[in-house]
Amino acid sequence: MSERTGGDLLAEALVALGARTVFGPLVLGPFDAIGRSKLRYVDCPDPAFTADGHSRVTGDVTPLLAPGVVGELSGSAAVLAIGVRDATVPVKHSETVANAAGIAEAVARAWDVAATAPFGPVWVRVPEEVLRGRASIPSVAAIVSCPDAVIPEPRSVKSVAQRLDEARNPVVVAGGGVVRGDARAELLALAEKLGAPVVTTFGGKGAFPWDHALSAQSWLSDEHTTRFLEEADLLLVVGSGLDSPRDNVVRVDADADKVGDGGVHGDARFVLADLAETVKPRTAGAGEAAVHALLDLVRRPEPELDAIRAAVPDDSPTFWDRTVFGDRPWCAWDPRDSAMGGRPEGVGYALPAALGAAVALGDHVPVLAVSGGDTAALGLRELATARRHDLRVTWLVVDGEADLLGIAHALGVPATGSTPSTVRDDLSEALAWQGPHVVVLGLPWGVDH
Repeated sequence: MSERTGGDLLAEALVALGARTVFGPLVLGPFDAIGRSKLRYVDCPDPAFTADGHSRVTGDVTPLLAPGVVGELSGSAAVLAIGVRDATVPVKHSETVANAAGIAEAVARAWDVAATAPFGPVWVRVPEEVLRGRASIPSVAAIVSCPDAVIPEPRSVKSVAQRLDEARNPVVVAGGGVVRGDARAELLALAEKLGAPVVTTFGGKGAFPWDHALSAQSWLSDEHTTRFLEEADLLLVVGSGLDSPRDNVVRVDADADKVGDGGVHGDARFVLADLAETVKPRTAGAGEAAVHALLDLVRRPEPELDAIRAAVPDDSPTFWDRTVFGDRPWCAWDPRDSAMGGRPEGVGYALPAALGAAVALGDHVPVLAVSGGDTAALGLRELATARRHDLRVTWLVVDGEADLLGIAHALGVPATGSTPSTVRDDLSEALAWQGPHVVVLGLPWGVDH
């Protein structure tokens, strides 16, 4: 048996913290000890986005190996990047390990920082000589992760509760911090007690039941929603960086830098629970009527999106890039019981993130990635990865070229050409497939995008 190295200690520390899967490039290089550990190693072309998707679905810290330059790390995903060089991307915490004896402590510390709200990527640099060097110290035992709980200050909660009680028509804006902080139940309790409408940001999709009578949904790019927010005499913005020049905004955030004057610094779950206990109950009639009137103005037929939504199981996560639909999926899509990742203007994220989600979910739940035909070429390496690992991912390419069908078949991936009239059935069949599948949706010029 070969002697243990710093790389072995790194693998042991990750296992001790509860990691089961690690993402990274095709060649492990100085991280070769990971290959002989208990960890599942998943190589992929864009491991940063793949780790992001894995973390969003599991809600846990996801390790990422970076022997070279790493791609973009999302500012809101709990990803633990371990590199041999200093971080070249923004992270919430970074440190360097000087010797093998410090590996477990540094990794555990970074793990806890990543898992502390506001969640975000962290970086641990382990020089190559430390990874490859001999480690004559005991094996790493179990490590108990202890992320900090950001507890709100009671006086701040009481002050905000008073302002909510005094407001005539408060509105809650729920961001991604509610989803990542698992504060959905607390948000629902507060909104119902206040009778207050809830608008979810694009990052906050799923924070509030889509069809609830107080759900103003996510039509943030619509002028009617803008006016609706402007007419509120108090906006309670929770877990979101939504900009507003008005002085009637009260912020709740785990990031102290985003709270501002008069807000509450704390985990969304704790703050919302405290507010729900403190505010005075009121009837929901006015709030429900306001939401009903707003949705009558903003909702419009979305036949293609409705067909796609009807084909996707309620618990299937979806990841989106820029498409000809613009921001309409972010406004109109009901996430139901699943995660929704990406951004309206993004490219090259959807498929790698979906691969990470599929690794987490296994064969039990299909995962959908949606990309635009003009950027589909960016996903071809990921498609080959999906085939190699036999991941249950369906890639829907909107307004794509027929050539993509041939490329998919050449990679050994089933592929279907579809139209707006057949996409529901085509996508349903693809999502039922136990493995990767491609659906190319052709859109006639007559479709209003």
